[in-house]
Amino acid sequence: MPTHWSRKTNMEALIFDAIRTIIMFFVVITLFKNYLFLIVSPFYMLRERIRYVKYAHARNLRGEPKFVPKISVVIPAWNEGVGVIKTIESVLNNGYENVEVIVINDGSTDNSDDLIKGYQKEIAKKSPEAKQRFQYIYQKNGGKGTALNAGIKRATGEIILTVDADSALKKGSLNNLTKYFLDEEIMAVVGNVEIANARTIIGLAQQMEYFFGFYNKRAHALFGAEYIFGGACAAFRSSVFEAIGLFDTENKTEDIEMSMRTKFHGMKATYGEDVVCYTEGASDLAGLISQRTRWKKGRLDTFKKYRSLFFSIEDHHNAFLSFFVLPFSVLAELMLLFEPIAIAIMVAYVIITSEYLSLALGMAYIMLVFIVIPLFHSHPQPKYVLYFAFWPLFYFLDWIEFVSAYKSIRLIRQGKDIEWQRWNRQGIQGRIKESKV
Repeated sequence: MPTHWSRKTNMEALIFDAIRTIIMFFVVITLFKNYLFLIVSPFYMLRERIRYVKYAHARNLRGEPKFVPKISVVIPAWNEGVGVIKTIESVLNNGYENVEVIVINDGSTDNSDDLIKGYQKEIAKKSPEAKQRFQYIYQKNGGKGTALNAGIKRATGEIILTVDADSALKKGSLNNLTKYFLDEEIMAVVGNVEIANARTIIGLAQQMEYFFGFYNKRAHALFGAEYIFGGACAAFRSSVFEAIGLFDTENKTEDIEMSMRTKFHGMKATYGEDVVCYTEGASDLAGLISQRTRWKKGRLDTFKKYRSLFFSIEDHHNAFLSFFVLPFSVLAELMLLFEPIAIAIMVAYVIITSEYLSLALGMAYIMLVFIVIPLFHSHPQPKYVLYFAFWPLFYFLDWIEFVSAYKSIRLIRQGKDIEWQRWNRQGIQGRIKESKV
């Protein structure tokens, strides 16, 4: 009997040690990545300032005029009557004259068509120039990818910016965008997307996630490893589409696929923190889960398509992206399958064993994030320091990601595709008014 109990005790100890080792591995590797990004990110502003001065000065020495390229803003819309006019106005009234707006109505069944046509008539009355700056295309429903491609085919700008019809550009963003393209090697720029509707707990969770998450794009930009250009605000040189083709109409996350395609072909991109676009987040739990499931499955499908980018030694592939960012992204997806439960186990383990080091390291990092990012942002926002009290919302989002990962894997196993998410649109007029766009 003693031998039996001894073996049982030893087995329990081994299992307990194994769980502790696995948890500590995930904690250490995640903290390493997060602290690395937190340390290097403040240098982003310095690097971008040096880049701008270098190329602006070179143009001055050559006696070239101010860099004012034509920007074509492509806005795909499907049942976006609640906010599409605000989106159009935010572009036309952005303070940048050399711009054209192309709205593609992808077979909407709401009042979008009447609203857009009515607005088109209004601006046509102002001046012939205003009319020429605005194009409207109505097409049979074919999906966001086909709508984007229809707009790109009509675009005449040197730079093509995609903006979702539930979003709005902050005033001055188009001027800010041009400075990144002074560097002729930069082929794409991803903008800084902020959630406008934070009137609910779900809205606040998304606002915090975007604010802190987009800060990490600074590190990606510094290492030349930015690989996700969100459709809400992403700009490309028109030559990109001529070289590698238009958006993939089969992929429900056509923006992620296009992003990875540019990196696959060795094209350089960066992050424009002062190219700000306000967008509407999911308004309810079901909508949020549906959105994240689409993102998750689209990313996994794209990773599979461009799997040769992982650990690639090709000269035109970015080493930091291939050997660190992409593998860690896959590891993070795997961690999501265990993270919500692992965190609960870790807290229980800490209480039982009184080993508070891992928990202390995690809390120290979270506290540091809530201090550093708001203060080192290009537009410091001290109010986010006070949001530390709401940090458990990130744990709530972990569960959302966990459910989305599970649903995505199930869809992949069943060979099914995800349907476009739908939620009750509220519009972002309040935030736009507040921001004077």
